[in-house]
Amino acid sequence: MGNNSSERRLIKPIFWISTLYFAMGIPFVTINAVSGIMYKDMGVSDAKITFWTALIMFSWTLKPLWSPFLEIYKTKKFFVVATQFAIGILFALLALSLPMPGFFKYSIALFAVVAFCGATHDIAADGTYITFLTNKEQAKYIGWQGAFYNLAKIISSGVLVYFAGVLEKTKGVTNAWMIIMGMYGLLFFALAVYHYTVLPKEKKRKSRPEK
Repeated sequence: MGNNSSERRLIKPIFWISTLYFAMGIPFVTINAVSGIMYKDMGVSDAKITFWTALIMFSWTLKPLWSPFLEIYKTKKFFVVATQFAIGILFALLALSLPMPGFFKYSIALFAVVAFCGATHDIAADGTYITFLTNKEQAKYIGWQGAFYNLAKIISSGVLVYFAGVLEKTKGVTNAWMIIMGMYGLLFFALAVYHYTVLPKEKKRKSRPEK
């Protein structure tokens, strides 16, 4: 049972579960699938794309190494909002890096930080889900988790990639992908503000005075 399940609910869980797991899916899909399409359009070799994107994807494999530290510092809500805001900034910087000479090294470094923030966000998001929902509620909403995670996949690797293809015809390849990366950035800024407002507050444990 969640530790804060007795708190009075001002907002129904579905209103933050849906957006939380939507936000969880975007960084993973963007790096795993969308980045490869972008780099291919911009003339980067397949070998280079495969090696570097596979390397930075290890953040999701290694995230258990730093997950215990998130329990020590701040709250889960803090890490959810902070990582979303950071991802928004990183995508904005990614957009600005694409016209630069040697754009690949700058953009892949930014994607590596996005991967770290995305993996950290996953830890905090799952922790929020477990902390604020009872076992019965967790079972009730588990289908919504998968649905909105998959919706993120469809929008990121489907809708936005298609939109990038449309923009390439009028704006050119670089400008098209700058717009797409900028849209990712705006999306995460909006998600950070929204979750700052709607996520339940976590009760801090008070330490007992020594006798």
